[in-house]
Amino acid sequence: MTSYRTTISSKGQVVIPAELREQFGLKKGTPATWREEQGRLILTPITEKRLNEIMGFLRPAPGEPSVFEASFEERERERRREK
Repeated sequence: MTSYRTTISSKGQVVIPAELREQFGLKKGTPATWREEQGRLILTPITEKRLNEIMGFLRPAPGEPSVFEASFEERERERRREK
């Protein structure tokens, strides 16, 4: 694993090294999220590839209801029980 060093600017900005930007397909305006994990900051760019992975994860298997359909069905069952 290669290690990169960068400096935080007075405005709190961080430069991502060119090699990493190229490797991950990061371009100007690419949105990203930060999270803290065990004392480390994790930067996750929201690229088209990542969005496709997320959408694929949410896509139902053939013949199965979508997450939204399942939640609507569950809510309908709850309404019937409340009556």
